[in-house]
Amino acid sequence: NDFGAGGVSVAIGELADGLRIDLDLVPKKYEGLDGTELAISESQERMAVVVSPEDQEQFLAFAAEENLEATPLAVVTKEPYLVLLWRGQEIVNLSRRFLDTNGAHQSCTVEVETPDKEQNYLRKIACAAAGEKLSADEDDFEGAFLAQLADLNTCSQKGLVEMFDSSIGAGTVDMPFGGKYQLTRTSTMIAKLPVLHGTTDTVTMMSYGFDPYLSSWSPYHGAIYAVTESLAKIVAAGGDSASVHFTFQEYFRRMSADPKRWSQPFSALLGAYDAQIGYGLAGIGGKDSMSGTFNEIDVPPTLVSFAVGVGRLDDVVTNEIKDEGNVLVEFIINRDDYDIPVYADVLALYGRITGLMRDGRILSAQAEECSGIAAAAAQAAFGNHYGVHFDGRLELSELFANGIGNILAEMKPEDADALEALDWSCGDYR
Repeated sequence: NDFGAGGVSVAIGELADGLRIDLDLVPKKYEGLDGTELAISESQERMAVVVSPEDQEQFLAFAAEENLEATPLAVVTKEPYLVLLWRGQEIVNLSRRFLDTNGAHQSCTVEVETPDKEQNYLRKIACAAAGEKLSADEDDFEGAFLAQLADLNTCSQKGLVEMFDSSIGAGTVDMPFGGKYQLTRTSTMIAKLPVLHGTTDTVTMMSYGFDPYLSSWSPYHGAIYAVTESLAKIVAAGGDSASVHFTFQEYFRRMSADPKRWSQPFSALLGAYDAQIGYGLAGIGGKDSMSGTFNEIDVPPTLVSFAVGVGRLDDVVTNEIKDEGNVLVEFIINRDDYDIPVYADVLALYGRITGLMRDGRILSAQAEECSGIAAAAAQAAFGNHYGVHFDGRLELSELFANGIGNILAEMKPEDADALEALDWSCGDYR
């Protein structure tokens, strides 16, 4: 059982009907905590388990082998009471029947706020500056392109990344920026699993997805596309979508009795739940906070999705363009009338992309974000100083349209031409 924010007594108290917990045995960062503070203090990254007395020593030995600190804290008793001891004295003695009531019943009323259809973020140019350029002059590709690349969600953050040493550890597979000139931002962190002896080709992959502007328009859509974006980045890096699990980080304005203030976490968590059910992929962890308010200032409704998966080193595909003469193909996910991804189709499309990668037909791949095709192509080209020529089949507004969930892939011309023979009911390509 995870200690979490509930503290030692709450977490351990969930494991058995009767327990005697010795708070003096709890490992502490510093001295001076009294019994109450020890019992309710937050204890992140700790787990509580129940073992038989005859297995205790072996369990502690296993923990030592893994370099984990393990401490016997409590004894299961026949009597259904939670007893806390501090300095040899009982400071708490509560009946299990009382604990099982879970205290006073709490409830709240939620009034879900409907997103403004006319302000649909998914149907707009994501970068306001780029949108203004296109609105002023539909032929101003250069102006819109530079405005998009200057946007904080698109521009290079290499200076910030270089403040951290990414070379620590021998397991690193991809650097934060790829290509000969290390200018293509990597979207997925990939590292080999550490092993004591020999070598391994098993890698872990981790990515994230979140768009604060989308979530501000609709927390429900924002959560769904956070999950979708994090999944798309794993697929674009050569991972198998079936291996993915999620963990979520949530952050919302402070709650009150106002039913509308509960709309954001309700909508966001419902969206994340819908995406997990739709993709058949589970979230296995997370952390939340509902204290994001200072005076009259609220944080944007925030649900960040982190996707974690495993794969093989030989299957990894990086996102910088590899060679001149190749073509860029955009794979487009299907959405329903409410701009929700058609989950089964997305999985089928991602499966097809993975198949093309395994066959060596996709040479590089970039998961698009809100900034669209033009920015994704630029980011992929920077790493090896290649240029990209758009052949004119797309309108300028299409080059800057929101592309969350879509994947831009580099292919040889003959492999791209062969796509016409495939069934594309699960998505589209161009």
